[in-house]
Amino acid sequence: MNLLPDIKKILYCTRIGPNSAYIYRHAMALAEKFDATITVLHIMETLTADQEALINGYIGPDSIHDVVEHEEQDSAARIKQHLQNFCSKLGDDNSCSYRVEKIIVAESHSPAEEIVKQSVATGADVIVIGAHAESSILDALLGSTTSKVIRKAAIPVFVVQVPAGEQELTASGI
Repeated sequence: MNLLPDIKKILYCTRIGPNSAYIYRHAMALAEKFDATITVLHIMETLTADQEALINGYIGPDSIHDVVEHEEQDSAARIKQHLQNFCSKLGDDNSCSYRVEKIIVAESHSPAEEIVKQSVATGADVIVIGAHAESSILDALLGSTTSKVIRKAAIPVFVVQVPAGEQELTASGI
């Protein structure tokens, strides 16, 4: 009887920011160690009805939907490009290129809930997510996305804290 966890599917959550490549390296290390696949998840926060009405007042009705649709497509393309760049830096002898099973770009008013929902939908065994050193009063009152995911997820959450100085080294995010 094996008491160790069997990790075959990893849900990697990204903001496509300057710390993303550092966090992704940890997802890739887990994937290599456990011979697992990775689903990349990027959540775009949706606007409230009031925010949408305000924006529609400036750019016209339904224009925001075109902008969001374009941003979804652009996000998926940027993730693919960053993954190719990341894998090429590792060289040809790696399994990086086939570890990513799929890329999901989703809209949600609650990123933490969407992450938990996607972890179930994809059958993930673990969630890899970054912790952000900067926090606001709102984060202190409501809790950050990472904190909410930790509380709500039914599977382990691997939280990666990005050390000071790493941000410049990983400017091209995944």
